Amino acid sequence: MTDVAADRPTEKILIADLPPGREVTTYFVAIDVEPATDRNGRSFLRSKLRDASGEVKAIHFDADDRVVAELRSGDVVKVTGTYSVHDKYGEQFQVKRLRVMEPGEYDLGTLVPVSPVPLDELVSRLRALVASVRSPSLHALLARALDPALEPGATFAVVPAAVRNHHAYRHGLLEHSLIVAEVAAAVAERFPSVNRDLTVTGALLHDIGKVSSYSADPMAPGFTDIGRLHGEIVIGHDIVRGLVEQVPGFPDELATQLRHIVISHHGEREKGSPVTPATREAVIVHFCDDMTARLAAVDEIAARTADGARWSAWCNMLAGYTYLAPASDGAAAAAPETVAEPDAAAEPVAEPEDPVAETGDPVADTEDPVTEPEPVAEPEPVAEPDAKTGDPVTETVAEPEDPIAEAAAEPREPGAAPDPGESLF
Repeated sequence: MTDVAADRPTEKILIADLPPGREVTTYFVAIDVEPATDRNGRSFLRSKLRDASGEVKAIHFDADDRVVAELRSGDVVKVTGTYSVHDKYGEQFQVKRLRVMEPGEYDLGTLVPVSPVPLDELVSRLRALVASVRSPSLHALLARALDPALEPGATFAVVPAAVRNHHAYRHGLLEHSLIVAEVAAAVAERFPSVNRDLTVTGALLHDIGKVSSYSADPMAPGFTDIGRLHGEIVIGHDIVRGLVEQVPGFPDELATQLRHIVISHHGEREKGSPVTPATREAVIVHFCDDMTARLAAVDEIAARTADGARWSAWCNMLAGYTYLAPASDGAAAAAPETVAEPDAAAEPVAEPEDPVAETGDPVADTEDPVTEPEPVAEPEPVAEPDAKTGDPVTETVAEPEDPIAEAAAEPREPGAAPDPGESLF
């Protein structure tokens, strides 16, 4: 399948290094591939292009019919096209030519986003935190749950923490769960009335449902069928209940409160939690989860922002732009910078009118749909996923119109999962 003429050796250009305004030929993983048709019946492709440095939305007009019919999410594609960045709409790539590549034609290590924290460091910190849990029941539960030789521990160390916006890369769930638990432990230690061990255990397992709701295939990230049908909170509750049953003599009250942390950690019913936090420990886990995810999103968007820029592009998790100017003590105050309005003449190439929205997870993480003029009447789109978790919500926060959209994570080096034969604890 191809619509690229005579091939020549392909240089790999990372998304983070794409030169704006210049036509390039390179390769990426194509994900979220969506054939569409404009009002005149012309076919085109919407997709995202991804590699180890991030993700960018793309559109391919006048694609070969075979490309439209056969291209699948997870295919590695050689593309020729132009990358651009707009103040209001962000990053985008307009594809002119495309073909699917064969294994051996590309360097896999350049395509898979991986946590910036070395895996050995994450595992070492996880061991130390689990060792600090003194409750025999909770310690035994964590040792079983996070054992890399068994499920869910083997997948826990590999899958991302979200489809987009924060920790959306290999080992992301491990990294996110660990930092939430470390921060929650520090908070719990300041309050004598809080059960620290329960807080740490709930924080480490709050997103355990993502081992089944997100794909572990690095070439085709996204939601699984069970993830869309049940949602990560329901899945997580079921996993924790099953793990508790494997620990002899696990106290019923402790199990009830642990499962409450899992099902309430989104904080609001509108964000997918069937109940709101009703214990001290659940309150701590919810706010530490929300805070650390937002900070991670800011760090990731800052890494994609030009050096010296005072404002980032649109940040979904903050529902606005992020102010990045340093706040150094004693330095001369810089004059306030006037933020220019987007240049109408620099508007990106408009996508054919098509109101079909992106599909996300069935219970919360939102990237708001694009508003397009005079849409053709179609069935209502599936609810968008929540900006933090990937689960569907009933309401979304509107962001600027974006015909092709925003990129994701910073450059990474690929890593490997822990040795399945090695015990963490």
